[in-house]
Amino acid sequence: MDTLVVIFIFGCVGALWMKRKGRFPILGLILGGSLNIFGLLAIYFIKDRSSIAAISPLMDSNVLKPSYSGSRFAQDSGKGALFSYASSSKGNVLPQDYAIVDLETSGLEPSGARVIEIAILLMNAEGVILEEYATLINPGNGEVGPTFIHHITEEAVSTAPTFKEVAGDILQRLDNRIIVAHHAAFEDKFLASEFRRAGIKLPPLPALDTLWLARQVVELPNYKMQTVLQKYGVAEIDLHTALGDVRALASILPKLLTLLPSILYPVTHSAFPAIPISGRQKTRVTNLKKGEKGWISSLLEKLPENGSEITSEIETDYLELLTKVLGDGKIVGEEAKALSKLAGEAGLGRNQLMQLHEAFIKQIRVQAEIDGNIDPVEMKSLENAIKALSL
Repeated sequence: MDTLVVIFIFGCVGALWMKRKGRFPILGLILGGSLNIFGLLAIYFIKDRSSIAAISPLMDSNVLKPSYSGSRFAQDSGKGALFSYASSSKGNVLPQDYAIVDLETSGLEPSGARVIEIAILLMNAEGVILEEYATLINPGNGEVGPTFIHHITEEAVSTAPTFKEVAGDILQRLDNRIIVAHHAAFEDKFLASEFRRAGIKLPPLPALDTLWLARQVVELPNYKMQTVLQKYGVAEIDLHTALGDVRALASILPKLLTLLPSILYPVTHSAFPAIPISGRQKTRVTNLKKGEKGWISSLLEKLPENGSEITSEIETDYLELLTKVLGDGKIVGEEAKALSKLAGEAGLGRNQLMQLHEAFIKQIRVQAEIDGNIDPVEMKSLENAIKALSL
């Protein structure tokens, strides 16, 4: 009924217009009606195609899959500033040894910003984590950008190694491995800039962008890292820390790889220049909470697996602080934060801290056994220390 009314109204308008022009009104009626029928048919076909797309979005894979094009995103077999990206159809087969990389930076573009933290997680083809490495980086200009996002302060980076100082440590972990990052163009441009600034020339590195990989194998409304993690039920811990992000990515990488078993690379591994290894690190602990496991367990979980070697000076300082905070047989929040700060300044990792805790317990036990007998008070003190240190 509505369609007939529309045709009638526009037909009348056409008739009046023809009459004013001195033409036959019937011509205007026919012309107006014809135009309306043509327009309604066009609307019908447009609406019909939209309905089909809405009802069956999977008929067209582009309905739900956003387009990620341009230099800001990795393309199939594309070439970045330092990375040569994976392909599903052409290139070389490489051993599935991965170095998952994440950076925290003082800004979004390397032209005006610097790397202030790096984490690298090494993983093999079976998804076994081989090593964790993380360190704060001194940008050299004292600028850290939005601290409220990454929680890195100017004070924290002032005693951290520079990128040039740890360039050899970084390259040792990237050597003969496929670089993995989510939205890898970000890491690509910053690493290229930092190595260039350090005077180090590198060959193209084979790289796998998990944003690109996820787009090949799953349908999602978007491919932000948080969205992909949610798809696989992974809760991201320590958001906006380099170590937290590589750990989250490591939890989903094996799942994504099984869905696209044939991944090729446009380049093979090439020899790196010989750069000295410094062994310097500065680790950090953020968002420290007691949780269900206690302060020390939370502290240990937030540190990378390994850090700098324990020097006699660091051992003395840490054990003295531990003796002080365990004077009452327990560790509270501010005491745990003081321990984490000292551990971070020394660049210690989880393994180093556990060695120090074991040395502390051994020290208490030796002192208690000096007289050949551990009395009830000494035993209680030992038990409290073991519990507080989660040993």
